[in-house]
Amino acid sequence: MKKHDQSPKSYSSESARVNTPVINKEPRIQQEPSGKKRPHKRKKKKFHVYVAVLILWLTACTVAIMYGYRKFNDFLIKYETSYQASMPGLVMDEIFVHFQQRDIEYLWNNMSEHPTVSQFENEDVVKEFMLHMIEDKVLTYTESGEYTAENPSYAIEADGYVIGTVTLKRDLNATREFGFPTWTLANITFPAQPFEGATITIPENSTVYVNGIPLDETYITEQIPPDESELQYVEPYGGTITGFTTYGISGLYEEPSIEVRDYTGEVQPVEYNETTDLYRADFSSNHPEREALEQYGIEFTTLFANVISMDADLTELEPYFPPDSLAYNYISRNTALRYFTGHGAVTIQNEEVQEFIAYNEDTVYMQVYIEQEMQMWPEPEVVPTTTHLYLTRIDGEWKISGMRY
Repeated sequence: MKKHDQSPKSYSSESARVNTPVINKEPRIQQEPSGKKRPHKRKKKKFHVYVAVLILWLTACTVAIMYGYRKFNDFLIKYETSYQASMPGLVMDEIFVHFQQRDIEYLWNNMSEHPTVSQFENEDVVKEFMLHMIEDKVLTYTESGEYTAENPSYAIEADGYVIGTVTLKRDLNATREFGFPTWTLANITFPAQPFEGATITIPENSTVYVNGIPLDETYITEQIPPDESELQYVEPYGGTITGFTTYGISGLYEEPSIEVRDYTGEVQPVEYNETTDLYRADFSSNHPEREALEQYGIEFTTLFANVISMDADLTELEPYFPPDSLAYNYISRNTALRYFTGHGAVTIQNEEVQEFIAYNEDTVYMQVYIEQEMQMWPEPEVVPTTTHLYLTRIDGEWKISGMRY
């Protein structure tokens, strides 16, 4: 018995295939029309456009960044260079070199105010004084108490002591990149205070010279009158004795050269007393008739000694004195001086004018010393005599107006 639908069936290969979906990884190749063969091609990787654009963009950015960095770096370098060049300390360093080199001429020429120089000195003396302030010393500089950003000011120190200042100013005629200022020297101050001076006492009729310049009456600080005890020997007979004048001078940078000339114009010795810090010149010993006057004094003193020893007559002294001479009257009345022991011959020896003062052309003073050698028993005796004589020219003739002994 045949079962229903169990009759044999025939199956074709087509119908035997299983419809399983197949995914092709390769693109479908269209078949060429019959009769034509498709040429064989190598497979290529696909190059996306956005990758190329990205690479180009990154490259451009890198180049731009590098260029910008380089330009910015150049800007910073220029900015820093300009900034550093605008520092006032650089200018100060250049100026300070002149201090280190002790270039006084440069310092002097850049000082707006120079130290006051008296008529007795000149600029060279002040420059030498300034040089002395910095030579052999360690020089440094620092910002002064008056330093500001607009007016840089520096203090110059020598061994730690401030001896001057340097002030800078903006150079308005010079421009610098980025608006930074250019500095230049404005002024150098170098205070140099003079501390030297002199006090000089000289005879009233003499002249004192300081560094070759005579002092006039404006420098007189004191007038010292003559000694009254001496005036009594000359004034009654027309003679004069001058007093002393003291001069004072200050404001000098160096110890002055002091020269004194007497009434004849001759240079006189000047003594300096370190204790009192005073200069002094005494009366002159110069006189156009000095040699004759000294001989005159020796002759008188010899005669006077012989009168005293009773080896000469008193009247022989009279021609040496003016009329109504007080000195002659005193000698005449002082007879006690003439009592001497008896003796033989008298010889005068060792005559010497020990002091000679010319107060002026018409009044002089002398101290005369002589020795009398008297023949006595058993041995000779030497008797010294010293006279102090004031001589005055009276009516053209020299007379002994006063005497001390």
